Amino acid sequence: FPTRRSSDLEDPFPPEQQVKDWMWMLGLTVTLVISFIICHFQWQMNVGLTILACVLGFIFAFLCIQIGAVTDTTPLTAASKASQLVFGGATSGHGYSIKDAQRLNLIAGGIASGAADVATNLTADFRTGFLLRTPPMKQWIAQAIGTLISVFLAPGMFVLFTSAYPCIIHPDDYDHCPFQAPSVAAWAAVAQAVTDPSIGIPIKAGIFACVMGAVSVLQVIFRHYYLVGEREKYRAYLPNWGAIALAFVLPVPVFTNAALLGAIIAAVWRKYRYASWDIYGYAVAAGMIAGEGMGGVVGAALQLGGVSGDVRSEEHTSELQSPP
Repeated sequence: FPTRRSSDLEDPFPPEQQVKDWMWMLGLTVTLVISFIICHFQWQMNVGLTILACVLGFIFAFLCIQIGAVTDTTPLTAASKASQLVFGGATSGHGYSIKDAQRLNLIAGGIASGAADVATNLTADFRTGFLLRTPPMKQWIAQAIGTLISVFLAPGMFVLFTSAYPCIIHPDDYDHCPFQAPSVAAWAAVAQAVTDPSIGIPIKAGIFACVMGAVSVLQVIFRHYYLVGEREKYRAYLPNWGAIALAFVLPVPVFTNAALLGAIIAAVWRKYRYASWDIYGYAVAAGMIAGEGMGGVVGAALQLGGVSGDVRSEEHTSELQSPP
């Protein structure tokens, strides 16, 4: 990568257009207090465990921001699983029943995952605003408005999809579900593994995790302290273990294959038609992503209306199987 000049990273906005410290500090304090209250009364999680979950979310936010910037996919599953492992040790030996320990384990994973997700999205939004020279204060106000709307919109979307596809939350009652939720199985498996004494984790799995963690740390040291100067050109050949680990975390190949296919198309398009790629490449990719999301909402509405493809197919199959 070309060496950046120091002026490229200077903030072009004066102090009056910056977000004031008291704003985010006040928002953080209010969020923590509300988290303590909700976790205590709704999930029976004490303040100490809630603070631990928030601290883990803060730590894993750095992991998700870095890997998200490299792969454009936030490793929320890895962050939540790491939080679940920590909480498995924190709640063991404290007299919790298996059911209560698993509930606390899942809530802790949700807090860490949610905090890391919000931090990654906020960083990406402010990065875009920086490139577009949007004042930080205006971005802050826009984020606050969007957050207020999403508080009500996100649960509504969840109700919409679970009403249209009840197999999402009751997978055992249905033979087929249009929406797979592979992360849900991973969450449940980790919660059971760290709270149920009857479920053992193979020792070789722990050894492999420790070895790969050590390899990743050593590679960072090797990259920053040895591959310097004339040897810096060899950094491009080192694997990105965060991206590799992300592919292993996803239990279905749909997302990784889609990313691979998109990367190949983008590379070929950019190499042979750079001018058109520079104009339309990102717009086409963004349109496909947004189109898939909107298509899911339309599909859920059709499902509720009883006119979706699944419903019509089942009706047609019943008509063919019924006796004349």
